Amino acid sequence: MNVSSQGYWTLVDAFLAGRASPNTRAAYRRDLIVLAEALGLPASDHAPRAVFGVEDDPSARQAASDLAAIAPQWWQAWRDGLPGTAASRRRRVAGVRAFCRWWSKLLALRNPVEDLSPPGGVADAKRQLGREVVALDQAQIRAMCEAAARSGGPEGAGRHALIETLYGMGLRASEAASLNVSDLHLDDPDDPFVVVHGKGARQRAVAVPTVARSVLLAYLRIGRPELRARDVKPRADQARHRDADAVFLTPRGRRIGRTSVWREVQAVAERAGLVADGQRVFPHALRHSCGTHLIQAGVDIRYVQAHLGHASPVTTEIYTHVTAAHLREDFDRAHPRSRRAG
Repeated sequence: MNVSSQGYWTLVDAFLAGRASPNTRAAYRRDLIVLAEALGLPASDHAPRAVFGVEDDPSARQAASDLAAIAPQWWQAWRDGLPGTAASRRRRVAGVRAFCRWWSKLLALRNPVEDLSPPGGVADAKRQLGREVVALDQAQIRAMCEAAARSGGPEGAGRHALIETLYGMGLRASEAASLNVSDLHLDDPDDPFVVVHGKGARQRAVAVPTVARSVLLAYLRIGRPELRARDVKPRADQARHRDADAVFLTPRGRRIGRTSVWREVQAVAERAGLVADGQRVFPHALRHSCGTHLIQAGVDIRYVQAHLGHASPVTTEIYTHVTAAHLREDFDRAHPRSRRAG
């Protein structure tokens, strides 16, 4: 494809400048790098920069015109040839659709991917998503919470609070890492909640379960002050990290990152014996477990959607499929006329 490299990356930088969340910008950039490689525009030639007034940039307009002129067959072949899981391929297509929709409206050009559907279609996407959801059962969650509670010292208190927060409130790893003390409203035992900063700079109020509230309060009272006191040399970019307001801290007293959240969850899973049993455990599995258990308990799907911060109820419906699959497995194990052979 003959698309202007300079103009393409100018469009990309301007598109990303309008995304509020750093994680969202990083995800879109990965999607658009994949598209650039398919177009023969290597990302190694590009350094991200701030771009303003892109609608008046001739190279950007030329690149957009080049993209608009690409035949639908090329886009379909690009979509069908994407590597990775069904979820990652859908993510790539969604990112490119958002990008093209943005510049086509800005520059009054044809959107070449307006009719480009996700890989496999809607029905296949739902089936794939249902298989990809990893949700622990309640006994496994209990084992993790008990293992986290056995951790000693201020680090252990923070680890226990982190596990209870990820599961009890169904937070993403990035949401837990960005949680601030000023976001916590735990004083009223009848209505405790936290303000969560989610995807796309959206905020939501999330109810805090009783156990999670008590564990968080204990950590804030005893563990966190000791951890925070260890940060004796503030970072130069302190304003960006806001360590002093962070709920979850590293052993050095600084705000925890997403990678550290992943490591903490893995460590607790190993201590609980789940890894030895072959169970996959990661932060998002605790979020999936929260949604699945709420649905199993009969909670209205619209409440679960609001609790987890899903933009669409279709995403929340994944947990109804997981619950149905679990019920079928229980039925097959329990009913003498339904046991599978072998």
